[in-house]
Amino acid sequence: MNEPKIIILGTSAMLLPVVAIIIFVIFYYRRQRLQKEKLEHIEEGHRQQMLEASVVSQENVRRQIGGDLHDEIGTLLSATRMSLSQITKYDDNPDKREKLLNQTQELLNETLNNVRRLSKELMPSTLDEFGLILALKDFTQKMTEHTGISVYFSHGELDEVFDKKIELALYRTSQELVNNAIKHAKASIISINLKKIKETLILQVSDNGIGFDLAEVNQPNRGIGIKNIESRLSIIKGSIKFDVAKGKGSTFEITVGLGIRGLGN
Repeated sequence: MNEPKIIILGTSAMLLPVVAIIIFVIFYYRRQRLQKEKLEHIEEGHRQQMLEASVVSQENVRRQIGGDLHDEIGTLLSATRMSLSQITKYDDNPDKREKLLNQTQELLNETLNNVRRLSKELMPSTLDEFGLILALKDFTQKMTEHTGISVYFSHGELDEVFDKKIELALYRTSQELVNNAIKHAKASIISINLKKIKETLILQVSDNGIGFDLAEVNQPNRGIGIKNIESRLSIIKGSIKFDVAKGKGSTFEITVGLGIRGLGN
C-alpha cells in the first residue's frame, strides 16, 4: 500500500513543476499577447492622430490659400475689371482714358506679383534651386524685414544640400514654429540653428517670447499645432522635442536621420 502511494506522490511531485511551468508559459504568452494588442492599439491611435493632424494641416493650408486668393487676388481682379469697364466711357477724353489705362496696368502688375508670391510660398524657388540653408537664410531675412522682429539663422560650416523631402519638411516646420512664436508667444528674438552630427540633422528653433500653453496651440482651430508638425515630420521619420510653457521662452528641437531609405529625390 505504501509503495503505490509513494509512486503517486513521487509522480505528483515531478508533475507539479511541469504543470507550474506550463501555467507560467501560458500566462506569460497571454500577457505578451495582451501587451502586444495594447501596443498595437496605441500605435493605431497614434497613426489615427497623425492622419487627422495631416488632414487638419492640409485644410489649414487650403483655407490660407483660399483666403489669399479671395482677399487679395479676387479684390485686385475686381478692381481691374471695374477699371477696364470705365475706359470705354472716356473715348472722347484721351487724358482720362490714358490715366485709367495706367491704373489698370498697375492693378494687373500687382495681381501678377501676388500670384508669384503665392506660388513661391507653395514651393519656395530658393529652396528648390539652392537648398535648405540658403532658403532659411532668405526666409529669416525677409521675416526680419517684414515684421521688425529679429529672426536669426546659424548653420556653422554646414553647407550641404539634403534630400528634397527632408528639406521641404524642415523648411515648413521652421515657418510654422516662427509664425507660432510671433503669433502666440509674442517673441522679439527668434533663433534657428541647423547642424549635422554624423548622419543626423538637427534643427533647433528657440525664442524669447512669453511662452504659450501647448494644449491650446495644439487645437485644430488654433492654426498649426504640434501634432500637425509631428505629422509632417513622420513622413521623413523625424522627431521633435520641445520645451514650452507659459511665462518663458520656447525651444523646439527637430531630429532627422539622413541615412533613411525610401526618401529618394
